[in-house]
Amino acid sequence: MLRSHLAAVCAALTVLSTSLITIAAAEYEHGRGTAPRVVLPDIEVPAVARSQPLGVVPGDQQISVVVALRLRDSDGLDRFLQEASSPGSAEYGSKLTPEEFGVRFGPTEASLGRVRAYLGAHGLTVDAAGTDRRMIRAHGTAVEIGEAFGTHERDYWDPQAGQVFFANDGPLILPEDVAAVVEDVSGLSSHTTLRPLLVAADQQGSTAGRTTPDGLVPSQYNSAYRLDRMGADGSGTAVALWEFDGYSRSNLATYDTQFGLSGPAVTTIAVDGASYDHAPGKDEAEVELDSEIIRGVAPKATQLVYEAPNSDLGEVDMAAQTVAENRVSVISMSWGSCEPDTVPATMTAVTDSLRQAAAQGITVFAASGDAGSRDCATSASGSQFEAVDFPASDPYVTATGGTTLSLIGDSYAYELAWDRAGGGLSAVFRRPPWQRGTNRVSTMRVVPDVAAAADPSAGFALYTRGSDGPAWQVMGGTSAAAPLWSGFTALYNQKAAGAGRPALGQANPRLYMLAESAGYDTVFHDVLVGANQSFSAGRGHDQVTGWGSPVADQLAAALLRGAAGPVSAPGYWTSPFVGGAVAMRVNAAEPDKANDASGLSPGLPVDPRFGSETGTSPVPGAFTMTATATRRARHRPAAENGRGYLGTG
Repeated sequence: MLRSHLAAVCAALTVLSTSLITIAAAEYEHGRGTAPRVVLPDIEVPAVARSQPLGVVPGDQQISVVVALRLRDSDGLDRFLQEASSPGSAEYGSKLTPEEFGVRFGPTEASLGRVRAYLGAHGLTVDAAGTDRRMIRAHGTAVEIGEAFGTHERDYWDPQAGQVFFANDGPLILPEDVAAVVEDVSGLSSHTTLRPLLVAADQQGSTAGRTTPDGLVPSQYNSAYRLDRMGADGSGTAVALWEFDGYSRSNLATYDTQFGLSGPAVTTIAVDGASYDHAPGKDEAEVELDSEIIRGVAPKATQLVYEAPNSDLGEVDMAAQTVAENRVSVISMSWGSCEPDTVPATMTAVTDSLRQAAAQGITVFAASGDAGSRDCATSASGSQFEAVDFPASDPYVTATGGTTLSLIGDSYAYELAWDRAGGGLSAVFRRPPWQRGTNRVSTMRVVPDVAAAADPSAGFALYTRGSDGPAWQVMGGTSAAAPLWSGFTALYNQKAAGAGRPALGQANPRLYMLAESAGYDTVFHDVLVGANQSFSAGRGHDQVTGWGSPVADQLAAALLRGAAGPVSAPGYWTSPFVGGAVAMRVNAAEPDKANDASGLSPGLPVDPRFGSETGTSPVPGAFTMTATATRRARHRPAAENGRGYLGTG
């Protein structure tokens, strides 16, 4: 009933919109749309300040822009998202179609008509509005663009990026009534904005490669994170990969053949006419890593590779097109830029699309960065200050940090925090309510949320192009963690559908709820050792690994039932060498206390509250810690034995 009512409302508003646009256009043409002109804030491109101007862009050069309009009833959207992600709520699991989102939270038809009319009155060709009515696409000559936005387009040389680009040479100036409803104008700059968060195992840059796979293969990472115990293969689910380069279909096929994987063919979705697959560029390995890891985790999931130009226009359009098409339940993003290098208005426009994704029940994962707590170290801004990566810093994204994963055979042994894993505090986004239990001294968003293997020295086997042609490489970076978590979510969504439950949707509120429950240690591998430049891993949430990596089958079970509960799991060790930090934990359901805990190694203290042992290993050897935990509810002892291996070196 609701959907049919909304469809009727949409039809009626379409007729109204046509009338409003006609009236508004007539007003601008006859000079009556003469509201005072104001500066549209946060549009300046940071790269302009460090670049050398070359001259004015030729007046007849065609430029395409996207004008993003402000959402309506932002507070109402926040309430909907909170209810939709809260088990027990009447709205829990609810999701909207793009059309429903547009009716409830998109800009009004009057606002849409006003902006479209203004652009048309300045000679720009305005495209048809999308179903969500958030974006207005237009194009025209550089002269027409300059007149519409009160600026000039110039060419610049960026010596640090080695790039010639065009950009507006000043702020945008619009009539007050138009500026009041405009969030962002993208397309006025062609500067490259995003970098792949991928790191090769060979730090010298050699890509000659191998003839056989080396590094983590599907059987290993599926076993280590217990993904192979979930009883799912991704059937019936779809994952979007946000990419700014292309892939070789034959490389993906070689990976599948090597490991006996099969599933739906990968499909490219061109954004703004970009499709790099016929001639992938220098970042081909990033696209292929993302696709191959998702195939390794969830082989039957459909993969839609959205490919866009690497610019603010491409980023904004990719996000908007993905949610408007609404074909997936998971988005994986392995590219980013440090917050100070990103146009603020672009961040806002992308955030609005991410909020729409959450309203439509889509889960988004993004790599947290590969420069530690100083995310601008690999950009022109430099490493002199702490910074985090966007879009990982966005509250509607689950940011994936990085670890060094060690195995015993194909089984999980331990993880350390990877020293280059991105993490810290956002300078843009305030701390969301679900993050109340982390970093209480700050009011800003903390990154990352979760983690997985990322250290390239213990990286993933990848089949991609090398200097001598296609070959096996070993790659890492937090861009490996994002598709791994995306693959987990595809598996989870398959299981949820089979159980008649909603897809994961906006993940952070539910993950944090589990992480703060008594069964936390049963669903995450808490990483206790390691650091990036500014932050150390530790018990609970930290700014290198978030809550840790997944114990996939138990995490899925907890999400399905709405909370973490009694699950038996062995303790684990976190250092294989003498003189290194070691931590051991015994997992128990709803622990009240741990009794009779005997030490892993002589001289290491035991925390009786958590049945854990931390410290510096004074002697070599293998020791066993035993703890007995008591349930609060029934006070029935539940003993767990864990074995800690300290090596003999």
